[in-house]
Order: sequence, then structure tokens, then C-alpha cells
Amino acid sequence: MDGLFKTFRSRLFLSYLTLSAAVLAAVFFLVYRSLEGTELSALKFKLSEEASLVSAQLRSGDLASPRINELAHSLGAKVRSRLTIIGADGRVLADSELDAAGVKAMENHRHRPEVAGALGGEASYDLRRSATLGKVMLYAAYPVSFGGRTGAVARLAVTASQLDATRLLLKKALGAALLLALLLSFFLSLSVSAGFSRPFNKIVYGSKKFAAGDFSYRIQKDFHGEMGKLAETLNSMAAAVEENLRRVETQSQQLSAAFANMAEGVLMTGPDTRITALNPALEKLFSVKEADSLSRPLLEVIPNAGVSGICARALSGRRPVSSELELSTPVRGIFSVNASPLFSGGAVSGCLMVVHDVTEVRRLEAKRRDFVANVSHELKTPLTAIRGYVETLLEGAIDDKPDAMEFLGVIHDQSRRLDNIVSDLLKLSSLESCAVEVRKEDVALREFLDSLVQGLSSVFKARHAAVLNNIPPGLVVKADPEKLGQVFINLLENSVKFSPKDAAVEVSAQTLPGSVKVLVKDNGIGIPQEHLPRVFERFYRADKARSREMGGTGLGLSIVKHVVELHGGTVGAESAVGLGSVFWFTIPK
Repeated sequence: MDGLFKTFRSRLFLSYLTLSAAVLAAVFFLVYRSLEGTELSALKFKLSEEASLVSAQLRSGDLASPRINELAHSLGAKVRSRLTIIGADGRVLADSELDAAGVKAMENHRHRPEVAGALGGEASYDLRRSATLGKVMLYAAYPVSFGGRTGAVARLAVTASQLDATRLLLKKALGAALLLALLLSFFLSLSVSAGFSRPFNKIVYGSKKFAAGDFSYRIQKDFHGEMGKLAETLNSMAAAVEENLRRVETQSQQLSAAFANMAEGVLMTGPDTRITALNPALEKLFSVKEADSLSRPLLEVIPNAGVSGICARALSGRRPVSSELELSTPVRGIFSVNASPLFSGGAVSGCLMVVHDVTEVRRLEAKRRDFVANVSHELKTPLTAIRGYVETLLEGAIDDKPDAMEFLGVIHDQSRRLDNIVSDLLKLSSLESCAVEVRKEDVALREFLDSLVQGLSSVFKARHAAVLNNIPPGLVVKADPEKLGQVFINLLENSVKFSPKDAAVEVSAQTLPGSVKVLVKDNGIGIPQEHLPRVFERFYRADKARSREMGGTGLGLSIVKHVVELHGGTVGAESAVGLGSVFWFTIPK
């Protein structure tokens, strides 16, 4: 029952029913009072007419007559009411309900309301309990005038039982009407509340759907009026919210994907520099975990004053801050850090930091600068020599045939060196380009090396050098023959150049799991240990003077490294000064 009265329909029904009952009760009361007043007025008018008739039959001489009481009895019987004749002094002269003795015993009526009013010259009425009869009576007093002056009062009285009977009849009739009206009101309230509650219940159900997040639901608008407009408004709102949520979800997914897959490290902090989010790239950069970093101060997660200082400056200055830091802790490298404050309601709510590892970029920039400087230097040396000898020839040395021939020989050697440098640069550029193609095929290493040694026999004969092919027979690798040939040629030429005459260069191979390791060993001058890590860099020479004297370009070992890496292998070198060197590379089987 409690649940019933808690529903909108029951409350609406009770409201209508209560209102209807209140209105009907008020109407019943007003109608009852009105009809009661009308009935009382009619009774008063009747008594007034009868009192007027009685007063018209009284003469001044009748008031002092001994037969006055008999006259009162006669007139009272005619009008069927109790008649009392009262003198001007208020003394009762006769009464149709009493004998002469009873009349004499009655008290003075001068101060009775109706009598006082009649003595004043006007018909007066009063409804009260009679002290003589002990009943509720309606009194109507009418002045009796003699010669323009009130000489007596004729008062008629009837019991209130007639009025009570009328009242009872009115109550029964109006009660039946009220009961019928209440029944009609009950069913009408039930119908009206059902009609109002049906659309209301649909709207409430739809609102619960929307509150639960189901914005695809639509309220069935099979009603009109304000409820129909409300349902239409709620449906429009749900459609707009659904579209906005879809858009926000898409943007959120895009931002989450971008945040998770950015190459740069990204983190966000609150206004107190405590970390609220970070992406996988930053986890990788600083070897931290998001789960262990959230809600912790930035300086505690990344223990570097420079990084936390940039964040603090962005928060306090309310503007973006950018800086490049070279860190040694917690990781070693060069990082570009950009911090921007985040705002909410005009106040700083946090900081967004983007960290980019530029270590490799700066290394490549330094390498590029070194390369440009080395290329310039390498090209300038032969060009300077060529220019000097050409100028000498132009100044007259061309006429001195022995000197001219010597100068031309130097010019020829330097131009050939220039050609070698440019050729090696082109090879290196081709190997570094993405378009280079590696055509692998089966290569029998021992037979392949024999053919290369035969092609370089003139070089080895000039140096009185011997190449020992100790590669096991039948060893086959997958490689590009042309590019693999560049590797062997560069390593063999280097071994011969930096070895004394009558040198012996030994080439051997070892089978490793999944690859073959080729070793080229010489008994040359060797390379100091501090130079070994850089011998495969472009234009790097352990002994620059001797290398140029031998006509090297400084690019041979760099070409070797690129070719081997294109095949998926690695290179290395081992050496000791005065004891020779061993250069090796691996080729996947």
C-alpha cells in the first residue's frame, strides 16, 4: 500500500479525489445553508403574515377585556400556531397555550429580542429554546398599532421540529447527491490520473534509460500537449548526447592511440608535479613503469633536477618551457624537453611534458659535420697538389721536360686518388640508400676467394705478398656475389697495404650456428687499441699519413661494414701494434 501511494498515478489520483471531495463538500455546505436559509425565510414570512392578520383583528378595547385570553385561543387555533399577546409594557396579556392563571404567572417579555424589536415598530424574529415549554421555538413578533402608536405585540411561535424535518430532508437529498458526485469524482479522478500518468510513466522510464547511459532509447510519443513536447525535447536531448558521446569516444580513442603510440615520451602531472599519466615511450626512455609512477612526484620517478625544474617553471610561469638536456642520470643521452601548463577554469591544473630522445640525431649531426669536414679535407689535399703542379707547369716548368713529366705523374696520381674517393663515396651512398638491392645466391666461399685473388694478382705481386686461402671446401653462403666481392677486395687490399713486403695474408672461415664467420689475418703494423672501435667509420684512419701515402680513401672499411650489415651480418677487428690485425665478418647461411 505504501508503494501504491508513492507512485505518481496514485498521488495524482488522490490529489484529484481530495480536491473534488473538498469542492463537493463546500458546495454541499453552501447549498445546504442556502436552502436552510430559504426555508427559514419562508417560515418567517408565513409567521409574519399570520401575525399581521392577528394584529389586524385586535382592537384597543380587547387588551383590557377579560375575554382576551379566549380571543388568543381562538386566533391561535385559526393560524395553527402559539399566539402570545404582549402589552406595551412587556406584560403578557394572553397566550393560546395557557389559561388565565398561567398567563399571570409568566414573566415580563419586554426584553425578549423579538418583543423588543416589535415594540420598536418592526417585525422581529428569534430562534431559541422556550423557558415555558422547554422546546426550541421560532418566534415572530409583530407590532399592533392603535392610532399610529404601538400598543401591543402579537407574537406567534412554532416548534423547530418543522424546521428540523426540513433540514433532515435537505441533508438526505444533498447527501445522496454528494455521494453520487463523489462516486463520479472517484471514477473521473481515476481516469484523469491514468491518462496523465501513462505519458508521465513513459517519460520517467525513458529518463531512467538515459540516466543509465542508454541514449539510443527513444520515448514513444503517442500523446500530445506539454507531455508530448517534453518527450520530444528529451528524445532530441538524448540524440544530441548520443552523438556527442560518440564523437567524444572517437576522439578519446584517437587521443589514446596517439598517446600510446607516440615515439616521443609524454607525461602529465598535477599542479603539485605528481604524475597523473605517462605513455609507453616515456616508460622505455627512462626505464620506469606507469603503475609504479602514478601519484608520485616527478623528481622521485625521474631523479633529475633539470627535468623536474622545467616542469616547475612551466607551472609557476603559466607558459610553455622548452630546453635540451644532456643527462647522465637516470639514463645517459641528450633529450629535448617541452613542458606546457594545463588550465582548468583559468587556474593551472597540471603540466604536459613531451620528451624526445635526440641523442642519435645529435650523434648523426656530429657525424655529418665530421663527414663534411673529412670529405672537404680529403678532396682538398689532391686538388691542392694538382693545382700547385699545374700552376708550376703554367709558369714555365712545362718547358723542362724531366720536371714536367714528374709533375704530370703527380697530377695523374692525385687525379686517380680523387677518382677513387668519388667512386667510394658513390658506392657508400648507394649502400646507404633504401633503394639498394641485394641479390642473394649460393656462393661457394673457397672458390669465390680463389677467383678474386687471381683477379688481384698484380696488386699482390707488386707488394710481393701472398694470400693463403684456408677456407674449408664446400662452405656455401647466401650472398650477393658482387657486394661480397667488395668486402673481400677491401679487406685484402688493406691487409697488403699495411703489411711489409713479402707479407702473408691468411683467409679462413668458421661455421657458427646460423652463420659463417670469415677472418682475414695479416702480419702488418697493427692498430692501437684505442682506434679499433672507430676503424669502420668513414674517413677514419689510425695512421693518416701512411694511409694517404698508400693511396687509401678512408672509406674501404666503411663500405665493408655496410655491405655485411645489408646481408644481416656483423663486422669486427682485433689487433696489436707490431703483431698484425685480424678483420672478420659474419654472413648468415
